Amino acid sequence: MMILVDSTFLIDSLRKKPIVREFLKTNPTEILFTTEINVFELYLGLYSSKKLAKDLTLFEKRKKRLEELILKFQILPLGRGEAIEATKILGKLYRTGNPIEFRDGLIAGIAISNGIKKLLTRNVDHFDRIEGIEVLSY
Repeated sequence: MMILVDSTFLIDSLRKKPIVREFLKTNPTEILFTTEINVFELYLGLYSSKKLAKDLTLFEKRKKRLEELILKFQILPLGRGEAIEATKILGKLYRTGNPIEFRDGLIAGIAISNGIKKLLTRNVDHFDRIEGIEVLSY
């Protein structure tokens, strides 16, 4: 089974939260994917941190850990098909008065375009509004 992991899972993994280890231990056969949007969000957190901007050694350590983490996932790109799928999702949610953050729409569009119907996140509220996505929380 294929599961797309959201930024919350990746961040919790970087923070070495036990709940992430527990999920991976109880689901060892899952194929885990993420998206370039999620990679963008992780790097944005890294480069926008005032604390890390003041401590180059810590910045480099965190950057290396981030780079090592993303190597463990199959990373899906945002191509035209994925972008169009995302606009369908976001457009419907905007029309029905249930808008979500556009990056979450891009992530869902990438997942659906690649045949992934399960998304692992702590951000259940946004993704739960999207038809065709089963939201898994941990």
